[in-house]
Amino acid sequence: MWFRVWSTRVKAVLLATVLLAIPLAMTPPAFANLITFDFDSMAYRSSSTPGSNAAVGTYLNGVWSGAGQAGNITVTGAGELSNNQYTGDGHVVGPSKCTHYNAQQVCTAWSTTPATLGSTEGGDQGTAVVDPLSTQSPDNYIVNASSDRITITFPTPVYALSFDFEIFPDGTCPSSTNCGRGGVNVPDFSLWVDNTFQWQVLGTYPGSSNTYAHSPNSGHGSTEKAPQYLSHAGLIVFDQGATQVSFVDWPQRIGIDNLVVDTQCEYLSCPRHDAPEPPTLPLTVGALAALAWCVRRGRRKSTQVIRGTLNGN
Repeated sequence: MWFRVWSTRVKAVLLATVLLAIPLAMTPPAFANLITFDFDSMAYRSSSTPGSNAAVGTYLNGVWSGAGQAGNITVTGAGELSNNQYTGDGHVVGPSKCTHYNAQQVCTAWSTTPATLGSTEGGDQGTAVVDPLSTQSPDNYIVNASSDRITITFPTPVYALSFDFEIFPDGTCPSSTNCGRGGVNVPDFSLWVDNTFQWQVLGTYPGSSNTYAHSPNSGHGSTEKAPQYLSHAGLIVFDQGATQVSFVDWPQRIGIDNLVVDTQCEYLSCPRHDAPEPPTLPLTVGALAALAWCVRRGRRKSTQVIRGTLNGN
């Protein structure tokens, strides 16, 4: 008797489990359409002068087509740099460490490693962990090389992006007291999408807002004075899609790295441009209905068996 009741209930649970699992198995994984441009497969560049815009374009299109995307990306104003080859003439700040202790274990010599896009991954200025620098596995990134901006135009819309970025120190603003009238030369970074201004970030003075205070130029005994900034821009969503992105600098040099774009909207607030997902609600309702039917059927059979036993049949 108990075996027949147990068997019916097991069948009910198994049937419902299978039906409920169908929509989960058919749902595509999240963020399946994200494409990352980290620039690291470009050849190591041993110069502080940026490489060619053409080389950046070749790299971008290689990644784009490799991800199964049609058409060609165009880029203007960009050039590649590697590791810490460019450090703003030694004014980029970073972590310091002692390189020599005297007999009394007092540090007498320090070294500072600049925290740039070429030596960090997604770090904020002041917390960025500087990576070991290698010419065999370079950390490449791109900067504005021949213009005040890097402009990337995609052949089809993108619906979100994120990136690491850096505002390099500039000689026109070596300190807060020597930065043009009213601080007009404080370096900045602006994001424009489809020729529409999105946001702007200003360089910060080293040592403020929990940022690194020392650079190779200032040494550990003094504070670097030239404003600069290193940070990460999280996913920025464009509900209607966008085809052109510009990273704009004033007055001289900015850089970007680890650019991630979403080629098909992965967010509920965006219009869907990919294949519709399977209708999970009917399957779920069907599974619950099947479970209820099997349970009722099992109860009816168990009641008959129990009654038969009590009646001596």
